[in-house]
Amino acid sequence: HFSARILAAVIALVAVGALAAGCGDETIDSAQMEQDLVGQLALDAGVDPAEVSVECPTDEKAEEGNEFECTLTAPNGDEVAVEVTITDGGDGFEAVVPPQQF
Repeated sequence: HFSARILAAVIALVAVGALAAGCGDETIDSAQMEQDLVGQLALDAGVDPAEVSVECPTDEKAEEGNEFECTLTAPNGDEVAVEVTITDGGDGFEAVVPPQQF
């Protein structure tokens, strides 16, 4: 069962380049972050990344300590929250799948 496997997927990704420079404040590169999360979470759960999708907000600031939530959709259609925290001065992020949602 995907949800049970994803429960063990507490991941910390240092995703250099997950930022998009803009006019003014930098925001995350949500497309890159989604790709990184799909790849790692699918690998941890032992499923094909093509069967998993992740949606992250597009307007989150790339500031260390900023916290927000992305939504992972599993192959069976279950949606799982992924809590993301910006780290490394805004150059990376940590992602955790909270166990209380299972």
